[in-house]
Amino acid sequence: MDSFTATNKVLDNLKLKYRYVDNIMNLTKDLEQAILSNDTVSLGAILDMRGNVMEMVDKLDSENREIASHLPSPLRERIESIIIPKKEAEPITLDNPLETNIYDTNKRIGALLAKIIKLDTALNQKVSGRK
Repeated sequence: MDSFTATNKVLDNLKLKYRYVDNIMNLTKDLEQAILSNDTVSLGAILDMRGNVMEMVDKLDSENREIASHLPSPLRERIESIIIPKKEAEPITLDNPLETNIYDTNKRIGALLAKIIKLDTALNQKVSGRK
């Protein structure tokens, strides 16, 4: 697969990942409602659905890491630094609109994941009786 096709595939996977992560957010909100209404049947079903969507996200992440591993060196390093960011990484120089789109999409995913983590934390506190 040539570099252009590969980076487009990474972007397509990230767009799909965003939709899946958004679905996880919606399921987490549904989970909150099931917890508040003490609906154990829905609770189990929602947890199963959420787990299935999380598995699909993991598969997309694996596919993107695999695609990136076959890119030529400077591009591979840039794409990996975008899709697998390090906490104390140097600023990334993006060479074209496609890379910028990949970066922006991954950033949106990160923001949505932060919201999910915050809601999950609140739900865990409710379930454990701390709030």
